[in-house]
Amino acid sequence: MVSKRFVLAQTAELLNPSVEALVEPTDEELAAEVLAGRSQLFALIYRRYFPRAFRLASGICGNREQADDLTQEIFLRVYQGLSGFKGNSTFSTWFYRIALNHCLNYCRREKWKKLWLRPETLEAVNRLDSQSEADLLEREIQVRVRVALQSLKPESRIMVILKDIEGFTYQEIADRLECAPGTVASVVSRARKLLAQKLSNLKGNV
Repeated sequence: MVSKRFVLAQTAELLNPSVEALVEPTDEELAAEVLAGRSQLFALIYRRYFPRAFRLASGICGNREQADDLTQEIFLRVYQGLSGFKGNSTFSTWFYRIALNHCLNYCRREKWKKLWLRPETLEAVNRLDSQSEADLLEREIQVRVRVALQSLKPESRIMVILKDIEGFTYQEIADRLECAPGTVASVVSRARKLLAQKLSNLKGNV
């Protein structure tokens, strides 16, 4: 059954497409509508979650092209598994579980090693040591941070991304990864120490 909230949102958009609808459908309502046969509305879910999914994929891959491919794979998994959303948690939590599981599977296939540990990548990092121009400082920092992040174990990397990039609380991360908040806090703390050690030569520049 179509909810009143959903009808209001669609009506407002039709009457004035240039103005944001005053009442937007929730993620859960959109999911129900897609399952009811209005598959075109999955585009709204895609629009809402693409930035978050892409940031997660970027943190995992460290490469824009591969991150885009991984993001598309995530949404394909979400679309194909939408019937599995039973409303026992928020749609956001359910979405992240699928996204995180897919990212972990990606890491376990060790595709990221082929990208980040190939000789030309390490040579590019080493070449930065001999360049002192101010306009290369930002690039150097970005490359070294990415390489340091990629050196973490997949589970640790994902937790750091969710905590320090996405801004989730330990409890929110635990809900999405189905583990204890204390476990998340411990893993993030260890990962931060490892990153600090690997990036110690950048002190004063960041």
